[in-house]
Amino acid sequence: MVGVLRIHFSDRDFRHLQLARSADPVWEAFLALHVLTTSPARVPVRLRPWRRRATERLRDPELRGACRLLHDLAPADTPYFPDFLTPAESAEGMTAALQTLRATPGSRLERELREAARYRPLPGWTRRLATGDRDLLGRIADAVRHFHTQLIAPDWSEVQATVAADRESRLERLEDGMTAVLDTLDPFVRRDSVLSAPYPVDADLWLRGRGVRLIPSFFCHTAPIAIADPRLPPVVVYPVRPTGASVAAPDGRAAALAALLGAGRSRVLGALPAASTTGALALHLGMSASTVSGHLTVLRDSGLVHSERSGVHVVHRVTARGRHLLDG
Repeated sequence: MVGVLRIHFSDRDFRHLQLARSADPVWEAFLALHVLTTSPARVPVRLRPWRRRATERLRDPELRGACRLLHDLAPADTPYFPDFLTPAESAEGMTAALQTLRATPGSRLERELREAARYRPLPGWTRRLATGDRDLLGRIADAVRHFHTQLIAPDWSEVQATVAADRESRLERLEDGMTAVLDTLDPFVRRDSVLSAPYPVDADLWLRGRGVRLIPSFFCHTAPIAIADPRLPPVVVYPVRPTGASVAAPDGRAAALAALLGAGRSRVLGALPAASTTGALALHLGMSASTVSGHLTVLRDSGLVHSERSGVHVVHRVTARGRHLLDG
């Protein structure tokens, strides 16, 4: 990273700060595309299993075509991609987001594609898009939906559970004020009323009393990303806290946890931030699903694990009490 993103707060901005309650489907789609098109060695360990599964699914020609189309507009190595690809309506779900995307005014398409061309050469077909070609815009919306359905939806319960756990862990600091919550946002550093983080270019986001919507992202794995157009509602997407190995207890503490909880239950509790459905935990730990389910029941009854239904899955996440136990 050669630049810095600086977010400038006023007193009113602190009062209007929002922390998204759930994962954003459109942002996760584009950031997952970045994971897929990044060198495997640069991808965090926690995302490599997903990348391997997604690479296998890319044998489908239609899916490969969708990826190429989206990559032409939003490659991983660009400091800017058009804001119209990630509409604010995605907070209401994929359908609302794609309706807004399809209705993007031609003047905005032209303006944002011209901005993107400042940073890299664009494919020739984007000239048609810049003129407001509705059929082409519809193809882009269809590609976003197809990518999400085929590559992200199978793991959506884990994405949602990880984002929910990240949000809960940060809101534990809310009693000390919103600035204390901001202080948990790695890789950001707060100095007085300015929040800074490494960024591909130097950029200043002046909130001017509008506040900002902070969106934790499962697939964001490098720098945070901010909406670039100062006329749009401020949005900043940031990576969730590392999970899995980062919460594993040192050897001495692990032995103490095993003595307290039992070896199996201590392993399940320690692995939970990395895999949040029963089946995913079983696969991750090499245990049977019935064994993992039994351990989860005991951990849940002890207040160390919380379980809730998300679609067809039941997802599990460690509670604040469980994290305190893991942290010693």
